[in-house]
Amino acid sequence: MQETKRKIIRALLIILASFLFIKLIMSFKKDTSINELNESKRLINTEIVNLESNKISVPVYGKLSSTKEINIVTEASGIFYSKRFKTGIKFSKGDTLGYIKYDELESNLNSQKSNLLNQTSKIVSEIKFDFPESYNLWFNFMDEISFRKPLPKLPEIKNKKLKNFLSGKKFFNSYFNAKSIEDRLKKHLIIAEFNGSLNEVNIKNGTTVTFGQMIGKFHNPSILEFESNTTIKNTLLIKKNMEVSIKSDEYSGERIGSVSRVNKTINPSSQNMSVFIKTNDQDLYNGMYVFGEIIIGEIENTFLIKRNLIKDNYVFIINNNKLVSKKIDIIQIFEENAVIKGLANNDVILSEPIKGAFNGMEVRFKK
Repeated sequence: MQETKRKIIRALLIILASFLFIKLIMSFKKDTSINELNESKRLINTEIVNLESNKISVPVYGKLSSTKEINIVTEASGIFYSKRFKTGIKFSKGDTLGYIKYDELESNLNSQKSNLLNQTSKIVSEIKFDFPESYNLWFNFMDEISFRKPLPKLPEIKNKKLKNFLSGKKFFNSYFNAKSIEDRLKKHLIIAEFNGSLNEVNIKNGTTVTFGQMIGKFHNPSILEFESNTTIKNTLLIKKNMEVSIKSDEYSGERIGSVSRVNKTINPSSQNMSVFIKTNDQDLYNGMYVFGEIIIGEIENTFLIKRNLIKDNYVFIINNNKLVSKKIDIIQIFEENAVIKGLANNDVILSEPIKGAFNGMEVRFKK
């Protein structure tokens, strides 16, 4: 009898323990369902829009080079002479950088000038009597013929009879023969076309050169420029003579330049355009890498937003705990941010992108 009671009590305890265990399991399931319901509303970070004035600028970078730089190419063959033809030597416009030996050519030119001078003196004597109105003009021309100076320009000939007279005397033939030799002689002289210095030299004094050989580079280091690639949208904001802030890792502070020209042709590989910036700052040097920004100006009632929050000219704002897409106008795009219009003061927007966001998506956020 006692054994039967024990079995009954043991069975009741097992049933009670089972019941309590099932209730416990059911309570866990209830809590889990509550958590799942809460997780269906995505917790997000937000930002309140405050419209203000934002500076608009276009970032630029590139390597400085001289706006005036020429390759020195020989137009004659022979031995090159110049003790000053060295890298870094400065020359003024009109100075002789060097010359290719021309002794024989010079003698030939002087011989032609001598013949021309002799012929001109005889012609002028006849012009004095046959064309007295032109005598002073041609006498002055004869007086200008010199072995140490270039040939003077031909006087203007309006009288057809005088022209025929000169042609019959073979004056033009003598003049242009001498002029041709003089032009050939000029190709033996290498003259500085502007103030500058040699920044590359490929030969030494006394070296033999050939026609078409590049023997160095000559540049003006006082005016420099660099080319920078810019996006199409940014390029359309840029105008000639806009101020540019220029910086370099080689010095502190900034230097000033300006936009010299804009190339609105699209580069097919990068789909960008290019802009050229010039400067005459003495702290900048040919070959230096620089960076900076073109100052466009400021635009009122705009908002600076993270670039990755924009998708197809739309951003998400929060309205009644739901994401709502709103169209905006992109004023300018930087590397990480963008200046936009289209939002209103106190609009609540996402402060970081969320994966799988869609219009009407329910969210929760800290207020």
